[in-house]
Amino acid sequence: MDEHEEISYKTLRRLQQGEQTSSVLTKINVNFYQDLSSYIKTIERSVENEKNPLKLKLFTDEVQNTKKIANSIYELREKKIVQAALATARGAAPDLKNLLDIEKKLYSALVEQIAVSRKEIFEEPTDRHLKKQPASPPVVDQPKRDPNTNPIVRVLEDTPEFIGTDEKTYSLRKEDVLSLPREMTEPLLKKGVVKQVK
Repeated sequence: MDEHEEISYKTLRRLQQGEQTSSVLTKINVNFYQDLSSYIKTIERSVENEKNPLKLKLFTDEVQNTKKIANSIYELREKKIVQAALATARGAAPDLKNLLDIEKKLYSALVEQIAVSRKEIFEEPTDRHLKKQPASPPVVDQPKRDPNTNPIVRVLEDTPEFIGTDEKTYSLRKEDVLSLPREMTEPLLKKGVVKQVK
């Protein structure tokens, strides 16, 4: 796509075909993604403002088709970027001259992540991983599960069914003894519906 060529459905189709037939990234305008976003917004505005049903259908189809082609172009380029990152991680020097700045970020992040994963898999001893994993979770989880933190109350009168602060449905009957979340117990105590036992 020419550096100064305006985006249109026709130019997008040509770019899509170029990406499909080339094994490397094709040359596109440095502002391609910004221009594409503006172009889609413009045709979406046309849809919003159009009163003629026939033209409205044309504009709606154009928006959908443009988004499909835009997505296809991005995915074709994305696949090539992933392949380039893999090639780099394996010691090759892929052709990166047509990478846009925003695509360079994805490429660099992928290369870095591949390197980190390889290091973890091949350089760190396997038995260290096995020892690390089971030890940590139980220690963190234990204190949260103490069943005695909620007050125990006796119900003084029947109450209509209601949904508590914990999203559970409650139907309290006189003389029931139960444990309720603290934030629910306080208003019930104030109303005289329950009496705290413990």
